[in-house]
Amino acid sequence: MLVIAGLVDIAALAYSLSQGTNYPAGWGLFALASGALVFRGSLLAAFVVRWVACLALAASTALLLGMPMMQPFSLTFTQLRLNQGPDLDSVAITAAVLALLAWLVWQLGRAPIRAARHSAGLPQRSMLVPVLAGMAMVMVLAVFLVTMRIGTTANNAKILAEQKVGPGYRFHISSLRSSQGDKGKSVVGMVIAWKEDDIQRIPVHWLE
Repeated sequence: MLVIAGLVDIAALAYSLSQGTNYPAGWGLFALASGALVFRGSLLAAFVVRWVACLALAASTALLLGMPMMQPFSLTFTQLRLNQGPDLDSVAITAAVLALLAWLVWQLGRAPIRAARHSAGLPQRSMLVPVLAGMAMVMVLAVFLVTMRIGTTANNAKILAEQKVGPGYRFHISSLRSSQGDKGKSVVGMVIAWKEDDIQRIPVHWLE
């Protein structure tokens, strides 16, 4: 299954490149190589793949559960009402990836593999560490997003966005980053402006 998933990802990447479109790839070669090693009976590869799968599954699940709280509920409801929520392709891909991760965690933790590790004199490792690490990654992201959206810089981004779209909108900072250059501190961000019947993504940029 892991080898098949890796081949599908590589094929999708090749097709996207031929069509000139973007594809969020990057794990196909890892899946292909790991699957081949697991197929050959490598206990180390089985452990590493299960560890990574636990980490990714925990982080993905925590992110999906926490995502609605990472932006105002009124914005989320407006996106759904205006059909600007996630498309079916993204939902299907996400569900497939989560199913694959869950399958790997279950398959590579079955009794035959535990027995093989015992016969080889290898300890039985708990998957609690990658699960906690995955959840911690999402918590760090949440803290970063909260701190990004408060303070003078965040207020400046909202003011610039309001100048572009006019009154009557509410504002949510989607991204915001700063860098130091020869001309001073440069701030670049994206602000989502919304009201009941409209949603706009407003890029902002200024020098401090």
